Amino acid sequence: MLELAAFSCVDPGGRTIGDLSLTAAPGSITAVVGRSGSGGATLVRALAGAMNNGRIRGTATLNGRRIDGATRDELTTAALWISDDALPGGTVADCLRILTGDTSAADDLGLADDLARRLTSLPIDLRLRLHCASLLPRAGTTAPSLILVDRVLGAADAATRDRFCTLLRDRARDGATVLWAEHDLDAVWEHAEIIVELVDGRIAWQGRPDEWQPHSLPEPTLLTLARALDVPPADCRTAEQTLETLEESGIVLPLFPRRTADSAAPTGSGTLVDAATVGLSGTAIEIRPGECVGIIDTGGRPEALARRLISKLPGGDVVPSQLPGTLRIGAAARTWERRHDLPVGSVLAHLPTLRPRALLVDLSPGELALFRLALAGGPTTPLWLSHPQAGLDPRERHSLAEDLRRRPAGTRLVTSRDVEFLVRACHRLVVVSHDHVIGDGSPSAVAKLLPTEPLVCRAVGSTRYLRLTDVLATTETQVHA
Repeated sequence: MLELAAFSCVDPGGRTIGDLSLTAAPGSITAVVGRSGSGGATLVRALAGAMNNGRIRGTATLNGRRIDGATRDELTTAALWISDDALPGGTVADCLRILTGDTSAADDLGLADDLARRLTSLPIDLRLRLHCASLLPRAGTTAPSLILVDRVLGAADAATRDRFCTLLRDRARDGATVLWAEHDLDAVWEHAEIIVELVDGRIAWQGRPDEWQPHSLPEPTLLTLARALDVPPADCRTAEQTLETLEESGIVLPLFPRRTADSAAPTGSGTLVDAATVGLSGTAIEIRPGECVGIIDTGGRPEALARRLISKLPGGDVVPSQLPGTLRIGAAARTWERRHDLPVGSVLAHLPTLRPRALLVDLSPGELALFRLALAGGPTTPLWLSHPQAGLDPRERHSLAEDLRRRPAGTRLVTSRDVEFLVRACHRLVVVSHDHVIGDGSPSAVAKLLPTEPLVCRAVGSTRYLRLTDVLATTETQVHA
């Protein structure tokens, strides 16, 4: 059992959590949620002994033993810290050997083709597969009694996300205490027994998920759906439970949803790209001005196609997904401004908390994500964004999806393994399988071709309802059979 009493800490960057008192029971998952900077990551790092030069007050006990102020070495056997920052260096093979003892799990994890790849170049969505490896049972070792997780779901595909959550649940059932800081509220809603919401470093709410009234965050999708359709939230913790609850309640949605006004894609002529010129077979792809287009490859990775497509668009450029850590924020911003003829200072104008002379390596994942979006916000020329939602908190992610659908500064190509984000953010999706264009249209038009059905589709039993707004915007939402 993990017990915190009047627990406070300040990390080297000045982020503070204050006077926290909570209990996380063994055999259960306690999720810590909040806006970026609210203190979830700081709490996890402090308990993991990874708070270098931080200040800690109060007490934290694990099964009666004080762990506040303990170092990483002292906590090695008692606590497992799962974070991108906790991954060892070297190659994927090196990492797997440290985490599991060998590389035999690589094929099962979908990492067999990446064993020689260095972690610094591993796509962000594949890192979660390494975190899955850290949760695999390992013969001859003592299972940790405490598992600390720091926002790792990021931009992973649905299958990997589900696998990680299942492994985390299995560890909890084996008796581990799990404290999980996470921005993916839909995953938290499904898997956590207790939710703790932090606001400005203090507990604003804690309790069961079905009783949660968020203070600073949007509701999880299924919680909003349950309340909109007037069914018990406790009966809607998964998509399957929700569909069963709706059927038992006699609730039938209209055959066709009412689309919101902002869901219409830009019209007019654009750049017509011959499929053969980007290594594909099938129909040509037209990219229109001011359009947000998601690229999905059901049989592989979409990055190579996106890079070829953006090169065919006049003035097309790439928002870098990995920036040199030794570069200063101000220098990176000014280089981008000169490259795209933007006013001096425009990139950092909406990020007043970032110091221009600070190094990019010193930014938190959330700050780095916002910096990349600041780069993308200025140019009116076409841009390719890879995993733009990674690192953002739930409210920032919602705002980004809305901005891309309503008012992008110019044409935007988006790649991500997160189908949920793509259907919310994009006017149109181009779906490719084995170098052949199998679908090109609005998210609803290509819904049946997607690698996984979006959460709302599965919850209401119809591929015509892709987003929560499709349900909320439909005036006659309930017809009782």
